[in-house]
Amino acid sequence: MQNIARTTRSILKKFEVPGEYETRKIVFWYDKGETANDEELETIKSALARGGIKLHRLNNNFFATKKLLEKDDTESNYLIYSRGQEREYESNWLLDIQLYSSRFENSKVSDIKSELGIEGYDLDKFLEANSRFFTSKKRVSAFKQFYQKDWKEGEFVLGLLAVLSGSSTIDLKEILRRLLVDDSLDEEDKRIWHRIEKYGLIDYFWNMVKRDFKYSFDNPTLKKLFLSFIITHIDRNTTVSLKSYEQYISKKSNECEIFLRGWMYHSKDSASFDKHCQQLLSENRNKLEIDLTSLLNKHDVDDYIEAESIDTLDKNIIRNIVRELNSDMDNFDRYLNLIEMRKRKHWYPQYKNIYSALENAVRLHQFSKELEHDGIKEQSLNELFKGYTSRYYLMDCYYRKFYYHYDQDDEKEILKKDIKTKVEKLYKQVLDTLLGRWDELIGSELGDIWNIELIDNQDKFYEIYVRNIIRKNDRDKVAVIISDALRYETAAELQHVLNKNTKGTIELKAMAGSLPSYTKLGMASLLPHKRLEYRNKHLFVDGIDSGNTVNREKILLNGSPGSVAFKFRDLMEPRTGDAREKIKGKRVIYIYHNKIDATGDERSSEHGVFNAVDSTIRDINKMIDRLGKSLNVTKVIVTSDHGFLYQREHLENVDKLETSDFDKLKIIESNKRFILSEQDMSLPNTHKFSMATIVDSDKPVHLYVPLSDLRFKSQGGGVNYVHGGASLQEIVIPVLVYNHNRQDSDLDRKGIKHGKVNVSVINPNRKIASSPFKVKLLQTEKVTDKLEPLKCKVALWDMGGDERKVSDERLIIADSASDEPEERVQSVVLSLSSDIENRMYYLRVIDDDPEVVKRDIFDPIPFEVDLLIVDDF
Repeated sequence: MQNIARTTRSILKKFEVPGEYETRKIVFWYDKGETANDEELETIKSALARGGIKLHRLNNNFFATKKLLEKDDTESNYLIYSRGQEREYESNWLLDIQLYSSRFENSKVSDIKSELGIEGYDLDKFLEANSRFFTSKKRVSAFKQFYQKDWKEGEFVLGLLAVLSGSSTIDLKEILRRLLVDDSLDEEDKRIWHRIEKYGLIDYFWNMVKRDFKYSFDNPTLKKLFLSFIITHIDRNTTVSLKSYEQYISKKSNECEIFLRGWMYHSKDSASFDKHCQQLLSENRNKLEIDLTSLLNKHDVDDYIEAESIDTLDKNIIRNIVRELNSDMDNFDRYLNLIEMRKRKHWYPQYKNIYSALENAVRLHQFSKELEHDGIKEQSLNELFKGYTSRYYLMDCYYRKFYYHYDQDDEKEILKKDIKTKVEKLYKQVLDTLLGRWDELIGSELGDIWNIELIDNQDKFYEIYVRNIIRKNDRDKVAVIISDALRYETAAELQHVLNKNTKGTIELKAMAGSLPSYTKLGMASLLPHKRLEYRNKHLFVDGIDSGNTVNREKILLNGSPGSVAFKFRDLMEPRTGDAREKIKGKRVIYIYHNKIDATGDERSSEHGVFNAVDSTIRDINKMIDRLGKSLNVTKVIVTSDHGFLYQREHLENVDKLETSDFDKLKIIESNKRFILSEQDMSLPNTHKFSMATIVDSDKPVHLYVPLSDLRFKSQGGGVNYVHGGASLQEIVIPVLVYNHNRQDSDLDRKGIKHGKVNVSVINPNRKIASSPFKVKLLQTEKVTDKLEPLKCKVALWDMGGDERKVSDERLIIADSASDEPEERVQSVVLSLSSDIENRMYYLRVIDDDPEVVKRDIFDPIPFEVDLLIVDDF
C-alpha cells in the first residue's frame, strides 16, 4: 500500500454521513489487488476502532458473517474486508446485505489516483496497465516532482520515461539524450532501455519518437534513429544528394536539428555523441564513411561547409585544401576562410591541430607567393632588419607553428605525404631568398666590423633599458627575463599572449645581436660592462667570468648595488612570501630561463625545439603574472642572448662547409655556425669580421660565419637546430618591455579599451515570420591588443516560468580585426521548435565562458513569432 494514512482517511469518509434510512453503516471492501497486508490491516483496524467502527475479515465465512451482521450485532458500524475478487451474484450469500450497504475500493489504480489526487476515470486503463511502475516509493516520489494535475496520457508517459531515464525534465529530447548517452547504441547494452522495457513503455516511446521526429521504421532501433539524425542534418545543411539514405531523412528536420545540436554542444554529453559517430562510421568496414565520402567528393566544399554532424566532413575539407595546395592553386584567402568557418563547428577541437597546421601551411604558401611577386625591396641592412621585425619574421612563425601543431596530432598522416614536403620546400625557398639578400647587403655595407647602422646593439642593452629605469628615481625596480634562444618571432607571439592575459601595456622592440650569436657572448652583452675578454674559452666581463649565475650577479652589482640574479625556477617555485624576501630591497632583478636552447642544442631532443618554444611562452607569461601581481614588480623586460635557425628536413652535405683549412690550435671557439680564430684567412661562402670592437684580446681574433643557413662541418650537438651565425633569425634580438597595470582603471585612464569585444543585433525587423530565421550580429569593436575575441551562443528563448530554448543554439566567434564595420557582421540561422506558439519570445546571446558572472552579453531582445502555420515548417 502506497499511503496507508490516506487509505484510512478514505475509509473513514465512507462512515461519515449515514443514509436517510440508515441506523448504522456497513462498508464492503473487496481488495482484489491485495493492496493491504496483515500489518496494514491491523493499523487500519486500530484507527477504525477509535471511531467506533469494527473491522471484520471475510475469509469464506459467509454464514458466520451473515449471522454476525443480521443477528448477533445489528447496531455497530462495520468494515467487511475480503482479500480477493467478489463472488458472482449466484454464489454470494451476502448479496442482500451488500445491496443496502456501501462499497470501498482500494485497487492499485485507486491507490495511485489517491496518491496523485487524480479525479475521474479517464486514466484508469493507462494506470492499470502501468501500475507496476508505482509499486516503488522512490519512483513515485521522483514522478511527483514532475506531475501536474491537468496531465493527459501523453504527459504521463513522458513522466514515467523521465523517471526511468534519470532526466531532469519531461521533454522527449532530454529523455532521448539521456537514453542515447550510454556507451553503446545497442539496446541490449543499455540499462535505461531495459528499465523502459521492464515497465512496458517501449511502444509508447517509439510512438512519441515517431510523433516528434517523424521517425518510422518497421523495426525501429536506437542505432537507426541516431543515423536518421545524422543523415537529416547533412540533408538539411548541404546540397549533397542522399538518395541512397532517403529513408533516414526526417520530415521534421527542425526538431532533429534542435535535438542534434543540443547534444553535440552539450557540456557533459557531447563526448558520447562523438563516440557513437565513430562507431557508426566504422561499422561494416567503414561502409557509411566510404559511402558519404564518395558522395561528398562529387561536390565542392562550399556545398557542405555548414554541416558538422560527422568528422567525415572535416576530413574531406582538409583533404580538399591539401589537394588544391599541392596543385599550386593559390586561393589562399578561400582556404583560410574555410578553416575559419570550421572553427565554429563541432568537430573542430578534435581536428584543431590539423587545421592549425594546415592554416600555417596556407599562410606560408601565401607569404611565399607574395615574396615571389614583390621581391625584397629593402635597400639597406637597416631597412631589411626593420623589415624583418615588421613582416619577414612571419615566415619563421608560420613554419614553427606548422610543425608545432603537426607534431601534436596523431592523425597527421592526412598532412604527412604532401603538405609536410611542400612546407619544407617553401620554407627553404623563402629562407634562401631572404638570407641571400641579407648576405648581399652585409657584403656591400660592412667591412670587417659587425655593426648595423642606426640599430641598437645588444651590448648597449643595460645602458639603454636598465640604467634608464633605475636612474629616474630611487624607487623603481625592473626585472629582466633572459630566455636563452628566444627569437623575435616568439617574442611577437608572447606579446599577443600577454595582451590577452594581462592588464599590462607592452611594447616590442629589437636590437642587433652580438656576433657570434651564441650564449657566452649574448649573455655577457646583456650585463653592465666596460670590457669583454676571452680567457681560455671563457668570456670575462670586467675581469669576472660571466659563465654562471653567481658571477653574473657580481657583475650586476658592479652596475647597481641593488641587483640580484636568479635561475628561473629559483624565483618561480618558492612560495610568494619566500620569493618576496629574495627580491626585498632589490631594484635590478635578472632572471635566467633556458628551455629552448637546452632542447635544441642536443641532437636527441632538437626536433622538440618548437614544443620548447611553446612551453617557454607559457613560462614567461606565468612569471610576468607573478612578478606583477604577487611580487610588486611592475616593469619587466624580456630579451634573449641569441636566436636560432631550425629546419626539420635532413640536411645534405652540400649545406655544410669544410673546416680542414683551419689551424685547430688557433681556434678559440666554434660550432656549426661560427668559428672564432686567431688565424686570418679567406674562406669561401662565409662572412669574416674582426672581434676587436667587441672583445679585448692580446692577439687579433677573427670571426667566420657561413652565408645564409649553411653549417660548418663539426662533431657533436644538433644539426638541424643551430645558432652563432649572422642570419636575421639568429641576430634580431627581441626586447619586450612590459608595464604592469594593477587595475582596469589604469587602462581606462590611458584611454585603452580592454576586455572582450561586444556584439549587437542589427535585424531591422524584430518579427519572425518563418523558420529557419536569420539573426544578424555586428561586432561593435575590432579586436585589438587589449580587446579579445568574444565566443558566444545565440538562441531564441521562452522566458516565461521555466526558461527554455525554443530554437537550436548556434556558436559564433567575434574575432574580426577589421576597421570596416560591414566586415564585422555575422549571420546565424536558427531553427524553431515545432511546439512554438505565435507570441513573444526573447533572443539571448550568452558568453560561452563559464567563468563569466554575467553571461548575457545584453538584455534578452524580444522577438515576436508570427507564423502562418505553426508546424515543422
